[in-house]
Amino acid sequence: MDTGLIIAIVIAAIVLIALVAFLIPRARRVREERQLERRRGAVVDRHREVAEERQSRAELAERHAARERAEADLHEARARVHERGLADDELRDADDPDEVVGRRETFVDRDQPERTEGAEATERDEATRER
Repeated sequence: MDTGLIIAIVIAAIVLIALVAFLIPRARRVREERQLERRRGAVVDRHREVAEERQSRAELAERHAARERAEADLHEARARVHERGLADDELRDADDPDEVVGRRETFVDRDQPERTEGAEATERDEATRER
């Protein structure tokens, strides 16, 4: 064979080896980058799911706390009414002080005219929807 042909084959082989040596690590980095991007997306999605769950639990807790505050305010108002002696009729009807405190009826409820059972059910449904 010709010396020039052998040198050309050797140079071509060296160039091929250099290309392969250069391209394999680059392809590996690209593949790892794609895997990392997929993992990153999965973690982001999971964090957002957890955040939404906790947000809804926090909102529920806030609603519960608001209701508790409202009931505390109601008891405080009822305490002031009893303190002034404006609800002594309740005390005459009850044997136990806890019975008076545990009533869910407000003074406004007592002053309203009797409602039908259907109207009460509608009001309960509306109250449930508001929560």
